[in-house]
Amino acid sequence: MNKISHFIWHTIILLMLPTKVNAAEPLPNKVPIFINGNIVGLESYNIDGYTYFRLRDIAEQVGFSVIWNEKNQQIEITSNTSDVKENIPISPWEYQKMLGKGIDVDWSKTNKGIEFYNKKAVKDFKEAGVSHVRIRVSKDANEELFQHLDTQINDCLEYGLIPVLAYQADDLKNNPNENNIQKTIQWWKTVAEHYQQYSSLLSFDLVIEVTDELNKQPSILNDLYEQTVKAIRKTNPYRIVMISPRLRSDPVYLSELKIPSQHNGYIMAEWHFYASGPSKTNERKIWTTGTLEEKKLIQDKIDFALAWQESTNIPTWVGAWMAGNYNDENDYSIVEQIKFAKFVVERLEFANIPFAVNADTKFYQRETGLWIEEMYPLFEEIFKN
Repeated sequence: MNKISHFIWHTIILLMLPTKVNAAEPLPNKVPIFINGNIVGLESYNIDGYTYFRLRDIAEQVGFSVIWNEKNQQIEITSNTSDVKENIPISPWEYQKMLGKGIDVDWSKTNKGIEFYNKKAVKDFKEAGVSHVRIRVSKDANEELFQHLDTQINDCLEYGLIPVLAYQADDLKNNPNENNIQKTIQWWKTVAEHYQQYSSLLSFDLVIEVTDELNKQPSILNDLYEQTVKAIRKTNPYRIVMISPRLRSDPVYLSELKIPSQHNGYIMAEWHFYASGPSKTNERKIWTTGTLEEKKLIQDKIDFALAWQESTNIPTWVGAWMAGNYNDENDYSIVEQIKFAKFVVERLEFANIPFAVNADTKFYQRETGLWIEEMYPLFEEIFKN
């Protein structure tokens, strides 16, 4: 019996045993409380002959979190999976269901992201309905990085956010020579060794959007995946690893992927569309009023992914999309963005494909720990139940 179930079992016994005192007012209970044979300083109260505990006090002693979800008016109890020693593998199809709706975060990608990271963001995201975060990383895999990244991943696991660790791999994408290939493999080897005892909820996203020179060499990309997965599997045989196709993870190119020989059945494919938002002029990602032709562009991408899933029995997810072209003209009103987002979310949910919205800084002020007021109606539209 593990620590949590052992404690809960004995807590239930305590709650069910009436004491001799019968009072309507809560009275301090001086009966000693034991957890795994040790006395702990846990306050309890006698009310009408029954023993009661404060839930947050139990959480502090045992190692789970208690969160009040203001949006859903619910209490959420989440075990601290970073403390779990026995790592039970999660199947990719089950993981796909668990991912739900997430958001890309800048916590370990830039110096500013690292500087302003705060645990409050994790709590706020969870309470707002976010299920996972895609933590983008561009730094070298060393102790300085792990000092920050460990904190972020552990905070996610504590509050019940699934962490997806995604590597930028800019040197590789700009120049896919042998030196940069080996550099990327070594990065993941180091990261995999460091996190080998972590919860299976943590997954590895090997390359963030295949772009630049690597776009033109799909055979090198497949070889990179083969070697990287082989290196990861030496320490993480059953951790979920994610691969993505070329040309900014376009699902049209999923068919070019060669599945790594040592995937062990724990692999997913990531794809993107509208990662930098729709456009009012670019025919490849046009969205004006939501015409049938514009909606078909979205549905066609989803259908490519669904067909590939069926043919390979490998689940997919969308690692990035956004409702406005924030990096370009930013010429969509909030009303227009909501209309676009509503259709995208509806079609992805119908296809049972989870997604991450790009990115947290569009909705949340990391410096102040507050939501961006004018963007919150769009956020609510995306993350509503």
